[in-house]
Amino acid sequence: MVHRNAVSVAASPATRPPRSRRPGATLGATLRATGTAALLALGALLTLAGTAPAAAEGGLAIEKLFGTVRGWQVGFSSSVGGCVAAATYRDETTVWIGFGDESSPYIAFTNPKWRSIQVKSGYDLRIETRRTIWNGRFYGFDRGTEKGIFTTDLKAEFLGEFADSAGIKVVLNRAVIAQLSLDGSRAALGAIITCQKSFLEAAAKGGTTPERSDRGREEAEDGGSKSGTGFFVSKDGHVLTNQHVVEGCRRVKIAAVGQKSAGADIVARDKINDLALLKTTAVPIVVPGFRAQPRLGEPVSVFGFPLSEILSSSGNFTIGSVTALAGLGDDTRMVQISAPVQPGNSGGPLIDKYGNVIGVIVSKLNALGVAAATRDIAQNVNFAIKAAIALNFLAANGVVPAEASTTREIPPEAAAELAKTFTVRITCD
Repeated sequence: MVHRNAVSVAASPATRPPRSRRPGATLGATLRATGTAALLALGALLTLAGTAPAAAEGGLAIEKLFGTVRGWQVGFSSSVGGCVAAATYRDETTVWIGFGDESSPYIAFTNPKWRSIQVKSGYDLRIETRRTIWNGRFYGFDRGTEKGIFTTDLKAEFLGEFADSAGIKVVLNRAVIAQLSLDGSRAALGAIITCQKSFLEAAAKGGTTPERSDRGREEAEDGGSKSGTGFFVSKDGHVLTNQHVVEGCRRVKIAAVGQKSAGADIVARDKINDLALLKTTAVPIVVPGFRAQPRLGEPVSVFGFPLSEILSSSGNFTIGSVTALAGLGDDTRMVQISAPVQPGNSGGPLIDKYGNVIGVIVSKLNALGVAAATRDIAQNVNFAIKAAIALNFLAANGVVPAEASTTREIPPEAAAELAKTFTVRITCD
């Protein structure tokens, strides 16, 4: 390991969350450090950048999802004011790397077990890669049920090594507090740069943030609540949805078409695969069967409750096909579909021509971000978590769908009526 005299992670030390004087000068060398085509957008990004913001203490979250890249969630943090990528590991540590409100790069680590971290206190952290030891002054913050540490003004060399390294070891007071794989970090960095570029270009034209993806947004309603979609997976009232649909919710309600709403408890979560299991007293009319192996090109349909304040409150049904058997960055947990989805569809069923569930709707590609990078508008590029992943999650939590998959083909109108009987609208605040 090359120690490089214990190189600093950040551009300069500070007694409070630091600000960058010239983020372009700090990050411009990242092109040389990483050598990836995905980072070529960085030069255009930095010409729009100004001075760096202070990190938003306690407000770190992905409110508007850009997509999932090699296991990293990539999106926009309104509270911090920039694009961010996050990956959660088995030890419950989450790595966050992104840009502040005027493009200062930062990195943060959070974990619900780090109860001793004090808000605003400074910590001398050591980050070890295979080649280099990096020292940095980090600051404690509170993120609801988690405590975390962050630093800003990252050096270009650190970002380059972060993209190239297979893993890192995080050391605090000579104790290893996390040892993490960085698989997919290069692709994640490229994605947040594309996201940040589209944000800054939109802001320069008088806009605000990049187009939200369905995942992580859902629908904000009056009173600060949000809504999404779910579907019954057991006769005992278990409902499957996305974890991001119910993230941060104090109260959750579900309502089937034509039925009164009922309260629901969150009984299990899988942040990595973005799944959540709810339990309600409502009795399902039908519980669908699952089919674990989607086929490229097969027709599919989506039922859910998107844009419920605008579109029909009785649900929305769209059709399309399976266009790829992996998601962004060849994420094999996902399937790509052409059936249109909108904010509010997340957590809903992806249905085959037999009426079986073959996936859980999770996100749509950010057309604005893609257009900024490619000068072409991506259409109907949407994603679902494969049924096999969902079945593993259900089995791990003691739920085995009672119904077997069927092989009798039904017309789309019959599939729509069937989906109405097991799909629910989820609201929470």
